[in-house]
Amino acid sequence: MAINGGINNMHNYCGQSCSVVKCWQWNIKRFIMFQTNKTIQDKYAVLILNRPISQNPDFVKSFWNNASVRMAVDGGTARWDTFLNQLPEDVQKTMKLPDFVTGDFDSLTEDVLNKYKKKGTKTIRTPDQNNTDFTKALMELNKHCQQENLQLDHVIAVCQNSGRLDHILANIQTLHLVKVDNLLNPNTTVYILSDDSISWLLSPGDHVISVPEETRQHRRAWCSLVPIGTPCESVTTSGLKWNLDNQELKFGELVSTSNTFDGSEFVKIKCSHVILWSMRVPHLISE
Repeated sequence: MAINGGINNMHNYCGQSCSVVKCWQWNIKRFIMFQTNKTIQDKYAVLILNRPISQNPDFVKSFWNNASVRMAVDGGTARWDTFLNQLPEDVQKTMKLPDFVTGDFDSLTEDVLNKYKKKGTKTIRTPDQNNTDFTKALMELNKHCQQENLQLDHVIAVCQNSGRLDHILANIQTLHLVKVDNLLNPNTTVYILSDDSISWLLSPGDHVISVPEETRQHRRAWCSLVPIGTPCESVTTSGLKWNLDNQELKFGELVSTSNTFDGSEFVKIKCSHVILWSMRVPHLISE
């Protein structure tokens, strides 16, 4: 979750403080480190999009069952069904049902749809072709949260940044629409989880990102800062192997991909415009 600090010293849920206007603090361990942190308090939703689920099954089981809301999005329902069928039968019985299946259902067979409908999953057809199924799923999630008076800290979409490039870009577009079109409560942050990486947007301002020890110490650790939608006129960082000092990030010029960490516990970023931050989280998949 990100906390937008005011002029007074404020503390977020992870115990860090921030006294600068437009300062956000990020700690992904709050929702993806169940094996090492059993006191998770954050409320989050999981969305399964239409790509194979590649993460470690032990991680997925905990991640899914501990979510406040579970959604399968169109063809993602079949992906979830495939994942379940690969688990031992006794483990399958411990897995919670999706709360919702949404989409225009052009990528989902009636057999799979009816299977979950009969089990009690609520199905919501969203035929609007002006938005992607991912975007529409967030709209339906927002309706649910308002009806149930549920405040989510995070929404994590499980997908893959591989396959069709237009789908990858559409997922990033949805991250933008969350803020531009107020798809969710402004205190809810949307992340994209792909294989062993996680990505989210950093708004203009100051950011302090807690880097898990396994990430910053891993021999193949990586991170990236990519301007999306418009050049970022000024970026200053600390905690990276190749830091930026009031530099512009712009396609056709400098874009900070394949960066990594200097071993520090935190990465600090000050940016003038929106950038996409991505980082590797090794334990998400089995090596």
